[in-house]
Amino acid sequence: MEEEQRKSLRNKTYAKVLLKDTGILGYMRDLSHEGCQLALISEPGLKHGDLLSVEVLPAEEMSIDRFSVTIQVMWTRNDPLYFITGGLITSCGEKKNGERLKQLYRYYA
Repeated sequence: MEEEQRKSLRNKTYAKVLLKDTGILGYMRDLSHEGCQLALISEPGLKHGDLLSVEVLPAEEMSIDRFSVTIQVMWTRNDPLYFITGGLITSCGEKKNGERLKQLYRYYA
C-alpha cells in the first residue's frame, strides 16, 4: 500500500455536494483545514488548477446550513463508481460559509 504523503490531519468527513457550474452531485470526503476530496457521480472534465464552485449540503441531523466553497483541483482519478478529485479550499466567500465549514470539520473531529 502507498504511504500517506499528506501532512495535515484529515477527518473522515461525509457531506453531499453539488458542483454549481455543472449540476453534478457527489460527496465531500477527507476534509482538512486546507482541502478535501470530492467523489462525483460523473466526470466533469476537470484538470489540475481548475476552480470549482461547490455547494456543500450537510445532512439535516448535523444542524449545519448549506454553504459554498471554492476548491482548486490538485489531482483527479477515475474510480469504478466515482470520479475522484482532491483539492485546496481557496475561498469560502462570506464569513458565514467559513464558520459552517469549521462546524463541519468539528462535527467529525
